[in-house]
Formats: sequence, C-alpha cells, structure tokens
Amino acid sequence: MSFSGLIGKVTGQPASYYKKSEYSFGKTLGAGTFGVVKYATWNHKKIDDNGKLVPISEEVAVKIILKKNLKGNERMVYDELEMLRQLNHPHVIAFKDWFESKDKFYIVTQLAIGGELFDRICKQGKFTERNAVDTFKDILSAVDYLHHKNIVHRDLKPENLLYVTPDPKSPLVLADFGIAKALESPDQLLTSMAGSFGYAAPEVLMGTGHGKPCDIWSLGVITYTLLSGYSPFRAEDISDFLEEVCGNDAVVFHKRYWKDISFDAKEIIIQMLDVDPAKRPTTDQLKKHRWLVGETANNHTDLLPNIREGFNARQTFKRAIEVVRLANRIKALNMENSDDEDDGEGATDASSSSSSKSKADSMRSKWGLKGNATKAFQEVVLAAARNKDMVKDTNEE
Repeated sequence: MSFSGLIGKVTGQPASYYKKSEYSFGKTLGAGTFGVVKYATWNHKKIDDNGKLVPISEEVAVKIILKKNLKGNERMVYDELEMLRQLNHPHVIAFKDWFESKDKFYIVTQLAIGGELFDRICKQGKFTERNAVDTFKDILSAVDYLHHKNIVHRDLKPENLLYVTPDPKSPLVLADFGIAKALESPDQLLTSMAGSFGYAAPEVLMGTGHGKPCDIWSLGVITYTLLSGYSPFRAEDISDFLEEVCGNDAVVFHKRYWKDISFDAKEIIIQMLDVDPAKRPTTDQLKKHRWLVGETANNHTDLLPNIREGFNARQTFKRAIEVVRLANRIKALNMENSDDEDDGEGATDASSSSSSKSKADSMRSKWGLKGNATKAFQEVVLAAARNKDMVKDTNEE
C-alpha cells in the first residue's frame, strides 16, 4: 500500500488528499453555485530540462467545491476534470492539478490576474477595428480548438475572456468550463440550460437542442460589442429577446457607432447571429472570412470613445452588485463550513411581424417547460481577474 493510501485509510480521506499539504491558501477570489475560488501558492517538485527533480512554487487559482451541495451530481465534476485535463492551448485557461477530501473537491487552474477583456481595452490609449480583428482571432482560435475536440463551451462572454498577467503582451485566455460539454458526436444536440442571458443563443433558451453553433452566436454578440461597446439586442428578459431575434433585420448597425466599421465586419456578425443555427458558419469557415484574412478592417478610427461610453457605466453597476453577492456567498458558506479543513468555501444561488410574434410565443411556451431544469455548475476561475488586488494578501483568514 502506498504512503498516501495508508494515510487515507487512517484518516478516512481519499488517496489524493495528501496533495493539500502542497498548497498555501490565500484570499477568497470569488464564489459560485457550489463553492469558492481561492488564491494559492502550489509548492511542489517538477523535472527540469536536465532531468532533475527541482522544487518550484506556482501561483494558482483553486476552486473548492462542497460535495454535499452537488446533491448526487458528483459526476459532473469528474466530467469537468476529464475535459480540463485534455485541454492544452495558448488561449485556453490551463488545468494544473486536482485532489479531493471526503467533503470537497479541489480543482487547480492557471491564475489569470491580467483583467477581463473589456477592462483591458478601456485602459488602452487607442483601439481600432484592426485591433478588434486581432482579438477576435485569439478568441476564435480557442473556440476552434474546442470545437475540433467536439467540446461546446456554452458560456462565451467577455467576463470569461481574461488576460493572464497585466503585461501588455499577455495572452488572452478563455476560462469558465463549468457548463462546457464534450459531445458524443459532432452533431449531438444538448437540451440542458446553459449560458448567460444576453449571450446565450435562441435555441438554448428555447430548449430545442443546441450544439457548436450556440458558441458561434455568443461569439457574434461579443464581436458586435467589441466594435461598438453595446449589445446588439435591447431586450431585458427572455420573452422579449426571443421576439426580438425572430424579427426581420434583428441586428441593427446604428450609424453613429458603425459608420467607420467595414462592411466585412458587419457581414461576419450577421452571419454569426443568424437565428437558424444550421446557417451559422463553423469555426473553419470563420477563419477564412475576408474580415480576418483581408485588409478591409479600418486601422485609423479610434473606437475607444464609443466603447467606453457603453461599457464603463455597465461595469460600475455590475461591480457594485458583485461585491454584495460575494460577501453574501462567503457568509452563507461559513455557516456550512465542515470541520476537516481550514480553507473555507462558499455556496449561493448561481448565476416583429405577426409571423415572428407567433414564433416567439412558441419559444416562450417551450422555455416555460424547460425553466425548472437543473442548473449546471458554473466555473468561477475568472474571479481572480476581478479581484486581482486581493492576491497580494496571502494570509489565510
């Protein structure tokens, strides 16, 4: 019997629990449906280029999940782990390690503290359509990698696009794989609820079945917002949204914000935001679009004034809400704290024609049937980017 196995037998802990001694936990960075994300330093050994085992220390993000909050859904954690372990791409958040105790799961990922996509853009001195093309290519590269592995992310949004470090040349990475799914076949359709309102595709909200095209829709919303600073859709609830996207010319390019944006940019957005998922382009087709491979993108007009106007007000409001929610989640978590560990964790609530109106009514009816579907687990590794100042304090509270 191995040493770790012997310790587990004596303490009643799983065999992997010995790994916890390699981590020094710091501040809580964020909270999600089933637990919290904490900053940590990982002190372990690694084989160097000379084949020697040398001690190293890494800054990481650790997601701590209370098993009792999973209520029989432990399988989804193992599925997420299996998915994360097979991912290796410069624009996808890196999986590092995992272990478990009798009460909790610990998932260790790369620490991304360089800030969210739009936060970084708003701090730049200038942002042009050509810069947007370069950003789009990075995001598309990550989505293309996932889709070729038959993985659907299902929650693409700006908050899940993070820079690893504050360095201007830091890579942009896609995070939050909590509701991503590995498809059994390229054309498999999923029916569980997923995504975030404002970015989720119509077929997701309808519950009619969704696959890879739902990521393309989200990518279209991100691209529209990236170039203008505001969302392509005005609706504030699901019912109105479904009616809006079923109308003719649902995507509007307002002259004030779009007069200096190329035709190719508008074309690729319209293609990605086609209400029919079967008509949306694949990642392979997007990579060949003129907007990416040509020279039509405007490299002179600064888009930052418009982007800041629409983005800063929304972010200020969102941050204020997050501070309150984070405090409430951690408070609720402390009330449920188990006795076997000292790291802490949190739990909370997650996260226009007559024909088009008829379609929207049908959609609303279908959504009503699906509204009580089990809510999938939400990855919160992005919390590090939102709370990067906390990383400086590594004392356990």
